[in-house]
Amino acid sequence: MEKSDVVIIGGVACGCKAAATLARRKPDLKITLFQKEKDLSYATCGLPYFASGDVDSFRALTETSYNVVRDVDYFRKSKGFNAVTESEVIEINRKEKKVKVKDLRTGDSRDHGYDKLVIATGATPTKLPVDIPKTDRITPFTRPDDARNFRKLAQTGKIGSALVVGGGFIGCEMAEATASLWGIETTLVEMESQLLPYALDEDMAIPVAKEMEANDVKLYLNTAVTDFELDDDKVKVILSNDKQLQVDYVFLCVGVDPASHLAEAVGLELGQSGGIKVNEYMQTSDPEIYAGGDVVELTHQITGNPIYIPLGSLANRHGRIIAEHIAGGEEKFPGVLGAFMVKVFDLNVGSVGLNQQAADEAGMNANSVWGSFVDKPDYYPESKPISLKMVFNPEDHSLLGIQAVGKGDVVRRIDVFSSLLQKKARIDDLLCFEHGYAPPYSEAIDPLYHLGAIAKSLEHGLEQESPGGDYSEGDFILLDVREPEEVEAIPFKAKNIVHIPLNDLADNLQNLEKSKRIVILCHRGMRSHQASHILRTAGFEHISYIAGGTTLAVKSLA
Repeated sequence: MEKSDVVIIGGVACGCKAAATLARRKPDLKITLFQKEKDLSYATCGLPYFASGDVDSFRALTETSYNVVRDVDYFRKSKGFNAVTESEVIEINRKEKKVKVKDLRTGDSRDHGYDKLVIATGATPTKLPVDIPKTDRITPFTRPDDARNFRKLAQTGKIGSALVVGGGFIGCEMAEATASLWGIETTLVEMESQLLPYALDEDMAIPVAKEMEANDVKLYLNTAVTDFELDDDKVKVILSNDKQLQVDYVFLCVGVDPASHLAEAVGLELGQSGGIKVNEYMQTSDPEIYAGGDVVELTHQITGNPIYIPLGSLANRHGRIIAEHIAGGEEKFPGVLGAFMVKVFDLNVGSVGLNQQAADEAGMNANSVWGSFVDKPDYYPESKPISLKMVFNPEDHSLLGIQAVGKGDVVRRIDVFSSLLQKKARIDDLLCFEHGYAPPYSEAIDPLYHLGAIAKSLEHGLEQESPGGDYSEGDFILLDVREPEEVEAIPFKAKNIVHIPLNDLADNLQNLEKSKRIVILCHRGMRSHQASHILRTAGFEHISYIAGGTTLAVKSLA
């Protein structure tokens, strides 16, 4: 029986990172990696962009920055370990410290011994609770062949209509790929009441839905698929809202589950998500066996609760931690904050930490503030809008999370906020951090600073209204303090609306009833904030404003 010092099962992100790092740290070790697929170390998160045509070839997803393919020869010659493709590990024997490997080309099986074992088997597509006919026109979207199959059909004009099942990250990316880049008539079905349900609160997801609809994607929220039927070259889809669709192609983007079957079969401890339980060194319940990537369950740094987050960025970090520990190091994985990013047509979307719903479900004392800003000064030609929602603890002012939506640079804010969360920062830290400033890159006062100031203002009587509300009618006066040309350009639907530009407000207070509840509106929220101060100084008591203004409160736009 052949034996290696370290055997690694899985050759995409975590597995290859662990092997390459360990080979550098301990070049005398014999390291063997078994990969079930033909392809090695491909950029899984790039598959939607290969399918769309943004990335010219699948090869580009497997190349280094200097255009060398990361294949068996590359890893042997450049990285110092042996990678074996089209070889599936079908069994682990913990007692004898060996694995059984099946050669998928010949069907033959053989045993391979190990001193240390790394499980990096990734994830498998979540199955819909309906019968799915066997056809190449209904597929998940997690593997290279899924992308190749779709692109081949799209390039030859065989797909005129498509259905995306699931409104998470991959679902949103695939809706853009089909509708925007291939011009395919696209419908997206999501069983929750919003898109991106685990990353965003519902009020922050509304602009994402608006962006989809503005780009001709038909949305069905609160809707599930109940059945599929094949009809010649078409797929008939029956929905829970009694509608029926006929499409050429169906993407099943309802999530993934950890591929932990090998671990379960040999009694390794699993978490509530089905992912393998690991400690801070990525060791399983058997200290000779490590696990990382999409197959493991992790711990959320803020709540301390177990969580399953399959992300390539995390998988690469896991690989390094595993290698360092096997090599005798003491680096630890601290847990996750859940930093997400996704592009939806021209909209950049991101979040990190807890949203309001997640904080409430965790039983935490949490409040939120919103704001709409620009990523560069208004006068700068490339200035674009961004809207943010920050969640924090109103008692001790600790930061809990942030969400970002906009056409401007939201990544920078997510990354900075993630760093602050790592340090268990508070609101005052937002007012103290020093950001890089020059007009081509940022405003003189960063949006994160503004959010900190808004949060502090709540203690002095400021009241915000959620931008996700319906303000078309109600027992209040909607005071619109925008300029006349803004009102004409972007009408806001409301029955009890009064238009008084901010500069004219102090001279027209007699036109407002002090006994009435007044909800203030502007374009981004800053003028509404100032209008609140003017009204309170004048003795008005029931004052609030729509956070984010018309930039974020798109639900009530005409």
